[in-house]
Amino acid sequence: MRTQKATCLAVLVCLMTGPAHAASENQLAGIKRLYVAAFPQKTGSQKIREDLIAQLQKQGAFTIVSSESESDAVIAGDGETWIKGYRSLNPRSGRLTANGDPVYAGYLSIELKDTKGDTLWSYLVTLGPISDGITKELSKQMVKHLADAMK
Repeated sequence: MRTQKATCLAVLVCLMTGPAHAASENQLAGIKRLYVAAFPQKTGSQKIREDLIAQLQKQGAFTIVSSESESDAVIAGDGETWIKGYRSLNPRSGRLTANGDPVYAGYLSIELKDTKGDTLWSYLVTLGPISDGITKELSKQMVKHLADAMK
């Protein structure tokens, strides 16, 4: 008896959430013009924002506009990069700045908001140690996930 009730409840939940999920996908599908709001001032955040805008433009499905009033949706974000250590080919050199190449780590978190300020979609990308191009890699992965969500 409990199994039947649990099964019925699960089916009911699936039926109720199915149309809502489809509606949110339809809301994302109509978004073409995006405004990327300023990020909080943190290490590397401005470079991440610039790379995010460049990747969105490169993707081709979106037009980046210069103000919120011109947009279909707003991207509000936060991101930061930091030096995790240094990589050297000489094991005796240690992890000193002068003895190796910096290894970076970082994150990028964005929210896609409608014109009323309601969150339509959000995602967090984190990367472990990378030697070069961490801001570009964070932005690439974020745009890939955003494009997938809008299909």
